[in-house]
Amino acid sequence: MSRDLPDLFGPAERTRPAWLRLLCLAGAAVLFVLGLIGWLIPLVSGIPFYVLGLALLGMGSDRARAWINRAERKLPGRWRMALRRVMRK
Repeated sequence: MSRDLPDLFGPAERTRPAWLRLLCLAGAAVLFVLGLIGWLIPLVSGIPFYVLGLALLGMGSDRARAWINRAERKLPGRWRMALRRVMRK
């Protein structure tokens, strides 16, 4: 069942302008830094920042999108379904 799920991030419909890709990559970097701070100072878990950072990274780079999809295909089926439920919200 989990093998026939589509990719988490589908192919880009059209190429994004360079300024938007740079903005996504900068936002991803900021979120990864916030995730690291959240890991060091455990007031807020860093995991949501990492997930949002990966989403922005996937929007900004085709190579990162392919890497995320490849890594996501290796997850168990239940986790893949849970990711899709979270992404819909």
